[in-house]
Amino acid sequence: MNSETFFGNFGLLAGVPNGVQKLREIILQLAVQGKLVPQDPDDEPAAVLLEKIRAEKERLIEEKKIKRGRALPSIDLGQIPYELPNGWKWVRLGNVGHDWGQKKPDMKFTYIDVSAINKEQGIISSNINILEPSEAPSRARKLVSKGSVIYATVRPYLLNIAIIDKQFEPEPIVSTAFAVLHPFSGILNKYLYYYLRSKTFIAYVESEMTGMAYPAINDGKLYKGLVPVPPSNEQKRIVAKADKLMALCDKLESKLKQSQTDGANLMEAMVGELIGA
Repeated sequence: MNSETFFGNFGLLAGVPNGVQKLREIILQLAVQGKLVPQDPDDEPAAVLLEKIRAEKERLIEEKKIKRGRALPSIDLGQIPYELPNGWKWVRLGNVGHDWGQKKPDMKFTYIDVSAINKEQGIISSNINILEPSEAPSRARKLVSKGSVIYATVRPYLLNIAIIDKQFEPEPIVSTAFAVLHPFSGILNKYLYYYLRSKTFIAYVESEMTGMAYPAINDGKLYKGLVPVPPSNEQKRIVAKADKLMALCDKLESKLKQSQTDGANLMEAMVGELIGA
């Protein structure tokens, strides 16, 4: 669906069963296809950003802050899900971020497991534990820091994805049930968060999952997934617009439960916001 069709059928979409959820999905898809906000030809193209990222990665490796992982395969044309606007680039997910490694807890730490995820808001809830090393579960191993994106790789269709939105004290350690992706400079973690929830990436994960009772995708396959990279400035515009529209969806969902009249007023407001993209 293109943006014009979406705008023209907004009211119909909102009124169908699970309509607001469908709206959220379409908003995300428009966002990651470069159709939610206009492009600016003066923006620095993603190709330049990716060169800076390569240099940053080498510096972090030299400083021994991260380890050099296995080289990711090149991208074949047949793997590309859709055509991107000028200035965007398809890359492997593992090329736009890194992990912080693992360790066995050796001092008091903040433990974050899947139950701590507020997946609707994409943040860590208050359901976290401060543990002593002797209390550490065997899965408490992966390091994170403020700004890291964590993605639950077990039953990933539940979309337990969040951004580490603050500096936890004591040191935060997350479960090995998560893949950790800390974006390099110029990649917005909220843009990655939205992309990881998009139908494009969900379809990729579903194609790579293994297991019956607890389907999962391993970190290596996750990092091989493709991500469309817009210019940094466009990422900011996309996130700002998507944040607004998601907030309106939340209000719309709430109001539709109260009355059709209030919901219709909010739908008009949202249409105005979309058309002003």
